[in-house]
Amino acid sequence: MNTSHLLGERLVALFLLAVLLLNPPLLLIFDSSNSVAQVPTLYLYLFVVWALLISLLAIVTEFTPSPTDDEPSTDEELQSSVFRDPEGA
Repeated sequence: MNTSHLLGERLVALFLLAVLLLNPPLLLIFDSSNSVAQVPTLYLYLFVVWALLISLLAIVTEFTPSPTDDEPSTDEELQSSVFRDPEGA
């Protein structure tokens, strides 16, 4: 599987997780007069979800393997086919 395709799939999954966690019905659960350490639960939830999403984004982009030299990317294949010597020399 192409590593750029794998990265794209992981980013889409992360986006869908963000949509799920920031969905208004789920936010309404935390919208109450309760507080934790004098911080409203909704604000605390939003901050924790925001930090979690940024952390997961950093993990996904940092630890997705980069293409190796054995697997040329589409740009490399295009350049090699365009600039190939027609005489083969």
